[in-house]
Amino acid sequence: MQLKFTQEEMTQIGHRIQNARVASKLTQAQLAERCECSEKHLGDIERGVASVSFPLVVRIGKALNTGVDYYLAESSDYYADILIDVELSETLRGCDKETRMLIRDTAKRIAEYDKRIRNLKK
Repeated sequence: MQLKFTQEEMTQIGHRIQNARVASKLTQAQLAERCECSEKHLGDIERGVASVSFPLVVRIGKALNTGVDYYLAESSDYYADILIDVELSETLRGCDKETRMLIRDTAKRIAEYDKRIRNLKK
C-alpha cells in the first residue's frame, strides 16, 4: 500500500526517519537491512525524494522502537519523548542492576524536585 504524500510531507517524514535512525546510532545500511529494503531506497526516503509504503514505515518503526504515528503525524514535537525513552533504554541496557536502580532513584528525586519547583511557580 503506497501512501500519498505532498513533497513537503515526504521531506518531513524523511527527516523524522533520519533523526530517529541517528538517535538509535544506526547507519542507513544497518536500518535498511533490518527493514528489508535497499540502502538507496532508504536514503531516498530520508531525503524526501521517494515516498514510503505503509508496510515499510511499520518495519522502520519496529526497527527504531517508535510508532508509525511518529513518522506520519503532523508534528513530531509530541513524540520527542519517544526518542528520549529509546536513548535512555539503550543507555541503561549496558548497566548492571545496581547501577540501573541508582539511576532510577536519582531520576525520581529529580522529578520530585521539578514538580515542587513547578508548583512554586503557580
